[in-house]
Amino acid sequence: MRKLLLASYWVGIIADAMATVMLYSPTVVKLTLQPAHLETTPIFLYVSRIAGALMLGWTLLLYWAKRRPIERADILLFTLFPVVTILAIAAILVIKSNEILIQNMIPMLLFYVVLFSMYIPSYIWAKKQQQ
Repeated sequence: MRKLLLASYWVGIIADAMATVMLYSPTVVKLTLQPAHLETTPIFLYVSRIAGALMLGWTLLLYWAKRRPIERADILLFTLFPVVTILAIAAILVIKSNEILIQNMIPMLLFYVVLFSMYIPSYIWAKKQQQ
């Protein structure tokens, strides 16, 4: 289980680093998600750069937590609730808007399922280790 706990942190770190790249590069977004419309206006770039800064911060937070994985397991729970939960809702809403086709979002939605299936048992195991 310790290996799953460490893998949970690394999966989050890598995914957040990749998301940071997407938030700073509209070209990467266009290639990966193939949105119907993506206007890279100054306000879009401003908002995506704010989100990118927060995503980079979360990447570093997960790396910091990984250094003491059992003691800082609460970070995994905070990552799921509210962060991943809201990201999943946002994915569903963009699919419903028809701006991004469902087939382009399925990998993202499956990834959220993977995160939940890794993080929850990892968190529970880490909490049991603290008792």
